[in-house]
Amino acid sequence: MTKTTDRITQLTDRAKHAQEQVQSAVTKNQEQLSAAVDQAQQEAEQRAEHLRHEAAEQKATAAASLEEARNKWQEHVATAKSRFQERKAEFDVKRAEHDAEDAERYASFAIDYAAAAIQEAESASLEALLTRSEAEVLARS
Repeated sequence: MTKTTDRITQLTDRAKHAQEQVQSAVTKNQEQLSAAVDQAQQEAEQRAEHLRHEAAEQKATAAASLEEARNKWQEHVATAKSRFQERKAEFDVKRAEHDAEDAERYASFAIDYAAAAIQEAESASLEALLTRSEAEVLARS
């Protein structure tokens, strides 16, 4: 039998016992009835104390389980935050690398542009000198 089935059987047996005690009390005298009441009250108090003890144990177990679940959840959250920070740092490093590469490409472009501008300035200056020289030659003729 299962634990639940066993407990139902015990409950049924206890109910039958209570029914028998109450039925037999009808034939008892005052003294016997008083003794039966005292015994039933003692058994009820013992059962209540047992239930309080079990409840305290279950409460402690539940509290421990809750605390364990809370600790596991906090550990999970901490791990997730840590992973997020790692990925963010990884992303930040990748982004910084990408930004650095972009800046280097722009600097390279600017240098090439400046070099082309210098080349253009040299060419324009030489052309200006040539044009000036031709103008002077023409002015002397």
